[in-house]
Formats: sequence, C-alpha cells, structure tokens
Amino acid sequence: MNTLLDKLFRRHGKELLAFAERQSNVTIAEDITQEAFLRLMQHPNLPAIENHRAYLFKTAANLSKNAYDHEQVRLRYTPDELVELEQLVCQLPAPETTVAIQQQLERFLSVLLQLPEVVQHAFILSKLDGLSYPDVAEALGISSKSAQRYVLKAWQHLIQHLGHDFLGDNLTR
Repeated sequence: MNTLLDKLFRRHGKELLAFAERQSNVTIAEDITQEAFLRLMQHPNLPAIENHRAYLFKTAANLSKNAYDHEQVRLRYTPDELVELEQLVCQLPAPETTVAIQQQLERFLSVLLQLPEVVQHAFILSKLDGLSYPDVAEALGISSKSAQRYVLKAWQHLIQHLGHDFLGDNLTR
C-alpha cells in the first residue's frame, strides 16, 4: 500500500498542488494537497478505488471549497477595523479614585440631607434630573417661583458647606 501511495504522490503530487493553488489560496495549497493524500491513505479499501487521480482531485476540490467557505464566514464575522487591546480592557478607575469619589458623594449627600425634603427634591429634579422649574413645580405640587427659590437655597447651602471647588462645573449646567 505504501508503494502505491508513493507512486501516486510522485505521479500526481505536482499536478495536484498546481490544481489546489488554482482552486484556493496559494498559502494553503500545500495543506490541501497533503490532506487529499492523507484522506486517500485513510480510505478503508484503497485498492477498490478505480481512479486514484480522480479521487485526489475531487478531494482537493472539496477541501478548497471548504477552505473558501470557512474564509467567507470568518470575514463576515471579523471586524473591518483592528480592535486595539485598550478597547477590550474595561477602563475602570483605580481603587483609590473609586474610594475618593465614593467619599465625595457621601459628603455631598450628607450636606444635601441637611435641607428640608422639599428643597432636596426640587434640587434633585432640577439639577440632577434636568427638569425645568415649571416641571419641578408640577412634580412637587408647588409654584414655579417656589421651585426656583428651593433650588437656589439648595445651591447656596451646598456651596457654603462644600465650596465652589467641590461642586465644579458638573452640576451647574
């Protein structure tokens, strides 16, 4: 059996390789040729095959088609642009930063909670939820002028206890 394979390889190897190069990517043509001979060698009844050359070429054609189909699927699901490693890594703040932010938030809330509840709600609705004074007034069942006064009172209280630097520009927009 080894002599038959050796004879077939010497007789059809170059021709099969040229066929595989035409059928598929040149870089995988050698792999396809080798795989075709491997499948021929693994056939359970090698002498029963009437035309070994046809078997090799049909196997190479099928392998080429499979490689092409695989490449098409890979291209369909591969992003057009290369993804940088930094894009895949979650950009969480450092633990110290997280603790500092948590402490600032707790400080802010403790100062805000010193105010009457209606003033707190007016401030939160206006500055954190982005509602207009008439919308805040409607939500709290108060006049628009009262809503404006409550928000101003909350600002003054926060600035007095936390300072301008603490609040920054994030809440003044």
